[in-house]
Amino acid sequence: MVNRVLDGVQRLVSAIILTSFMTGFFILSLWNNYVTVHFQQKNDPRDTRSSRTKIQTSDKKKRQPARHSWPLSISSTTPLDLEQDQDNNIEYDRTVTSKLSTNTNASLSRDGDGNDNINLETNVSQAPYAAENPFQNIALAEDTRLVPDLKYYYKEYGIDIEELEVETDDGFIIDLWHFKPRTTDEVEETKREPILLLHGLLQSCGAFASSGRKSLAYFLYDSGFDVWLGNNRCGLHAKWNMKKLGNDHSKKWDWDMNQMVQYDLKALVNHVLDSTGYPKLSLVAHSQGTTQGFMGLVNGEKLYANDFKLIDKLENFVALAPAVYPGPLLDEKAFVRLMANGIDSPWCFGTRSFIPLMMTMRKLMVGSKIFSFLSYIMFNYLFDWNDVLWDRVLRDRNFLFSPVHISVKLMQWWLSPLPNKLSFKRGSEKIFPDKKTWFPIARNDDDSGTNVSNDNLHLNSKRQNSDDFPHIIMFIPKQDRLVDGERLINHFINHEANAVYKIWYIDEYSHLDVLWAHDVIDRIGKPMIENMRFPNVK
Repeated sequence: MVNRVLDGVQRLVSAIILTSFMTGFFILSLWNNYVTVHFQQKNDPRDTRSSRTKIQTSDKKKRQPARHSWPLSISSTTPLDLEQDQDNNIEYDRTVTSKLSTNTNASLSRDGDGNDNINLETNVSQAPYAAENPFQNIALAEDTRLVPDLKYYYKEYGIDIEELEVETDDGFIIDLWHFKPRTTDEVEETKREPILLLHGLLQSCGAFASSGRKSLAYFLYDSGFDVWLGNNRCGLHAKWNMKKLGNDHSKKWDWDMNQMVQYDLKALVNHVLDSTGYPKLSLVAHSQGTTQGFMGLVNGEKLYANDFKLIDKLENFVALAPAVYPGPLLDEKAFVRLMANGIDSPWCFGTRSFIPLMMTMRKLMVGSKIFSFLSYIMFNYLFDWNDVLWDRVLRDRNFLFSPVHISVKLMQWWLSPLPNKLSFKRGSEKIFPDKKTWFPIARNDDDSGTNVSNDNLHLNSKRQNSDDFPHIIMFIPKQDRLVDGERLINHFINHEANAVYKIWYIDEYSHLDVLWAHDVIDRIGKPMIENMRFPNVK
């Protein structure tokens, strides 16, 4: 009885604190957007500061990168400006498409006429920020109505989205969406390689597909893949098998990243493989999804039982804005620090769903322009990224499929400053040890050919060659201060065999540009496919 009363009091106090917290957050976000749009003078609104970490190649891999270019698209005269470091398997993408990056007299204003000014407000009919956008006509042809249902948009492209429910071993029912042609050609469909997409924190997999024909999901389907969109537990509509939870309601929110790796990722991968009959699939993940993927690959020996090993189920792992090490923004941003300092207190954030007010507001307002606009300015204020490289006509659509339900315990895993808790912010080096080899090859066939020392291994045993591990493809945005991509680059170029991975380091991109930039197909989609491994294709 006492525990029930205490729990009720905590929930009431938490609701009052969170309402005040969100009100302050909302006011600060509005003010930040108003100042940015109307008063702040900047040569380039993008955050050009890099991470505190510098990329440092190993002594045996120091050769000056060779400069070359690659056409942006058939309809574009602007080539990609690339530097290729073959010794370290890195492509440095130096391309600049923002006019603000090349025009020192540019400033932010209300005009947005495509010459000297840019409008960061909503409802812009075209993209004035790009020097040349070869896909602009495709964006303008998209349906601008705001319907929070992917099936509505994809029917226009001749694609049905099959909505499936997959149950995890610990009793959570998660959503899995599958692209299917509206006129089924069974022979053709059996030839498609399965590819699973996994989303970031507070997002659903709608983020991969919300841009329609300009999205990575559509591009992959149009390129011949069997596309599956995976969602983590609770998601847009929280569902449980209470019998598996022992009818214990406290277990509905008693989970963090470990359970998402152990159960959610396993359930999604197994369902896709069982449905397609393939022995392996390709996993494309963004942000938090990359954390799940890397945890499953690097620490699978601890996380999985003998009946499942993620490392043996993936042919390719594509990591977009990989979240392996924390970036400086987590310490620099006062509002993030405030959230981190209160995240472990049940009196502040409770012990169940993280800020349930967000989902209440989504339920009431999703599908309206005001909801999408407010979602944009609040995330813009919190994480410092902006929409300069996005197709502005599609921006409101991109926020139709977030936020989602997550647990307070998951946010504690990300942000907790407590020394007795293993969190991303304070303990990522324990989860992903920098100086250990994660994917050891008995003979480094791309370097000196010498054996990897057993003392320098993490958990995975040595395998004969790089084909025995998934091929890891990473797209790391230089302007992403939420995570430390440079530290991850340093790990791979100094501690992993060259043949295991391929990296793109993109100067102009930030954390969400890898999903929503106007040229994401050319700078992410095409190189992704060209560098993936397809052993089943003859």
